[in-house]
Amino acid sequence: MKAFASHDEQLTILQNRGLAVPDKAAAKRILSRENYYALIDGYKEPFLERDERINPYGLEQYRAGTEFGHIYALYRFDRELRMLLLNELLKFEKNIKSKIAYRFSEKFKEKDSFLEPDNYSTDTQHHHERDRIISTLYNLIKSHKKRDRVRYPAIREFYDKHKNVPLWVLVNFLSLGQIINFYQVIDEELRERIAQDFAEEFSEEYWPVRLKASELDAILGVAFPYRNKSAHEEVLYRFRLDHPVELREVEIVLEMPKGSLSRGTVFSVVTLLKLLLAKEEYEVFNEELERLLTDLKKNVSGRAYGMIMKETGFQEDWQ
Repeated sequence: MKAFASHDEQLTILQNRGLAVPDKAAAKRILSRENYYALIDGYKEPFLERDERINPYGLEQYRAGTEFGHIYALYRFDRELRMLLLNELLKFEKNIKSKIAYRFSEKFKEKDSFLEPDNYSTDTQHHHERDRIISTLYNLIKSHKKRDRVRYPAIREFYDKHKNVPLWVLVNFLSLGQIINFYQVIDEELRERIAQDFAEEFSEEYWPVRLKASELDAILGVAFPYRNKSAHEEVLYRFRLDHPVELREVEIVLEMPKGSLSRGTVFSVVTLLKLLLAKEEYEVFNEELERLLTDLKKNVSGRAYGMIMKETGFQEDWQ
């Protein structure tokens, strides 16, 4: 079992490994607020000495000139990056929920049409997920008809007033994972129409493009894990998908080099957001991201900064 170490002892361990701690009082305050494991174990990697000539035994040793503040700067950058990405991904989540609810309700106007299996894809491989979605929507309505405690008072209020709950109300209470599953099990005509809605909005503000349902599927395959990762206190800057995703057609749409988005890095999701957000929103987001990267470069030594940028997938001319 790993023995408890006080903040003073933790700093001594770091100093023995070559990390400079110019202001011990400030470092102790940071450790008290942020937790040693989350800060050091999560963000030390770009600052460790990997040169076998200098560190032949592969010990945990910090590169010469590395300070405690450098690790903390990366930690703060990552935290702000999570918050920034989450804010934009939540906008996209709202956007796709709105489009799905609108197009489905436009095509199937009958009351509770979303509870009818025949209004979904006829492909048998989707039937299990279709039935799960229908069950989720049904249970959302059923649970809010009861007179006991309810999870979402807004659904109860809508039902009491209108005696039914339409899809455009219910989608607001589905997770992004559930709404992605919904998109995957509706009929292909609707899927293509929703994908084209995104393309038309982009075309109005940038240049003419088309977007297929399969390409929106691929984009969702990147957005979903980043939305979840951003919502939790986990290391984000070096996160990437376990397996490459096919995004060549989207790269062509966005005029990006081949393979630049397929690895599912932070750069991938930042670039894909251009297709998913209003131009004005994306420009504000992009400016804030540039500020974060500029601040990081000021506070982290050159070699470590280069390693961090490689992990995120950014190039010098990423803008």
